Amino acid sequence: MEQVKTSQISCQCFWWGLEQKRRIKDTSSNPMNLLQLLRPFWSQILLAAGLAVLPALAQAWLPGRVVKPLFDQVLSGQFERLGQVLWAGAGLLLLLVVSGYALEAFMGYISVKIPAVWRERLFERLLQTDLMALPSSSAGLTGRLVADLKELEGFLFYSLGGLLMQGVLLLALFWQLLLHYTQLTLYLLLVLPPMALLLGWIGSWVTHYSRRTQAALERLFSRMAEGFGRLELVRALHLEDFMRERFRRSNQQQYRLGRTRSLIAALNLPLGQLATTSILGLLLFLGVGAVQRGQMTPGDLTAFLSLLALAITPLQVLSRIGTGFAQAEGAAARLVELLKLPQAPVMGQLRPQALAGELELCQLSFAYPGSPATLQDLNLHIKPGSFTAIVGPSGAGKSTLLRLLLGLYRPSEGQVLLDGRDLQSYDAHWLRSRLAWVPQEPLLFAGTVQENLAALAPKATPEAMLKALATVGLQDEIGLSTLLEDHGGGLSVGQRQRLAIAAALLREARVLLLDEITSALDRSSEGQVMAALEAARAGRTVIVVAHRLSTVQQADQIVVMEGGRIVEVGRHAELMALGGVYAGLWRG
Repeated sequence: MEQVKTSQISCQCFWWGLEQKRRIKDTSSNPMNLLQLLRPFWSQILLAAGLAVLPALAQAWLPGRVVKPLFDQVLSGQFERLGQVLWAGAGLLLLLVVSGYALEAFMGYISVKIPAVWRERLFERLLQTDLMALPSSSAGLTGRLVADLKELEGFLFYSLGGLLMQGVLLLALFWQLLLHYTQLTLYLLLVLPPMALLLGWIGSWVTHYSRRTQAALERLFSRMAEGFGRLELVRALHLEDFMRERFRRSNQQQYRLGRTRSLIAALNLPLGQLATTSILGLLLFLGVGAVQRGQMTPGDLTAFLSLLALAITPLQVLSRIGTGFAQAEGAAARLVELLKLPQAPVMGQLRPQALAGELELCQLSFAYPGSPATLQDLNLHIKPGSFTAIVGPSGAGKSTLLRLLLGLYRPSEGQVLLDGRDLQSYDAHWLRSRLAWVPQEPLLFAGTVQENLAALAPKATPEAMLKALATVGLQDEIGLSTLLEDHGGGLSVGQRQRLAIAAALLREARVLLLDEITSALDRSSEGQVMAALEAARAGRTVIVVAHRLSTVQQADQIVVMEGGRIVEVGRHAELMALGGVYAGLWRG
């Protein structure tokens, strides 16, 4: 039952999220996405660029300071200054090694630092995002935070690091070429723009396929989560073949897109090699002619060719870096989409000293955007300290009503009043510390029972925790040091429910909301949970959404919902005597 309702809510939220994304500027066509992610770290990137200057200068000076005088002196038979030339070469090599290591180490640092910072910022932002704007798949969000940021990390180290190292080196080499060999360098500059345009065109296609590949990877994460998240159910229902085929189709789609991206990206290297080899051959021909005419010495030509040889590697690396930029831009576009999701509406600042727990619905209506009304014109008064049960057929809007009572969504019309004041006027953190929600699947973490209770009730002492466990009948079954697995694994469903009720007791919540907490329990576990609930009732307003009507016979009032409306309100005996919807549910 709960799974069906949760799926309905998730689907409605998913379509609302898609509508929100349509209102956001299309980030996939914005070339500034990557810059937006890097902008807060410009100081570190500029420092890295500064560190790249020293190894670049060391390499750019080698041909002119070492190769040229070495060849000219050896060919002319003059060896007097040969030692000075060799010492200069040793000094430049030492500068190259030390500064090169410093640059590599710093790039390694920022390549893990920047994704780590954005991972925390994105996680924090998603925690505050409007629930109706979030993608429905948690696995898809995980894929973005993991796979896309991993793509960014690789880009920073290999592509951005390569751009700084090889780009600054290329500038230094061209500076030397223009300074000493102006005419030949101008010939070189004439043929570089067409090469850059060709590689840029290839990069645009790589960007396109990178975005599609990352989206396919997100779907692949979702397929894996579907299979592994409920593996027992998959086997019990003999759905292995169905899940295998769904995963195979998603995996093949991701493979085909990745293969196409790789085939296009692979064009960079051979085209770059063809272009650089052709350029080198042309300039060698022109250089030999200049030596024959006496315009250059053999040492000049050798130094010139050495500078060109040093420039070949940066040109080839930069041609491949364009592919890295294209892939990172695809990942950045998807991350920026998350940054542009709307944040949850801001609630008020009311923080009263005490809370009685009186609730009132005043002509309350609610609809998910683009969907018919889920709740229509609800009017209800819940006295403080009372026990109210909400019952009705599936799809009546019971769980949605609980979410509105928690302030997770704003009503489309009408109000929810808490102690006579609009629920939205209260401070959000204050309010949720005084409301406790126990869903069918409680939120429990991997760790000890004490760590879980401390997360849900930070101010609770170990003594108070033991007392709460005793109140719900868990004192002889688990202890504070009992280790839980993910999602409370290691405990039965009934134990998880009672542990969640114990956490609610520790929070000293004045309003306790429980959603179908006994629907998946056997009779024995149901009795234990209801006994825990009875112990938790004292001094609290308790609202229970129930499927098993036998658990709510003693409620102070039973609210019957159908089709998003309240159709009956009363005690068990009164509603049975009425012979309406509740009586039909009871007999059915």
